[in-house]
Amino acid sequence: MSNEIWNIIIPAFASLLGSVVGVVGSAKVLTYRVTQLEEKMRKQCENCSVMDGRVDKLEARADVMEEKIKTANRRIDNLERR
Repeated sequence: MSNEIWNIIIPAFASLLGSVVGVVGSAKVLTYRVTQLEEKMRKQCENCSVMDGRVDKLEARADVMEEKIKTANRRIDNLERR
């Protein structure tokens, strides 16, 4: 083969190799970052489920307290009427 063909093939191969290395490298970085984001989301979801349980308990306690206040107000009203 002549030197002209080699002057075309070698840069084309180097360019192709550089592109492949770049794509593989960026895929590794992307995979790493996605993994880190998934871990953050998993932790956040665990915190949310804990908070949901706490909020549910607080809402239940608030309902009980509201009922007790209503009962106390009715008793006061009945005592005032007498």
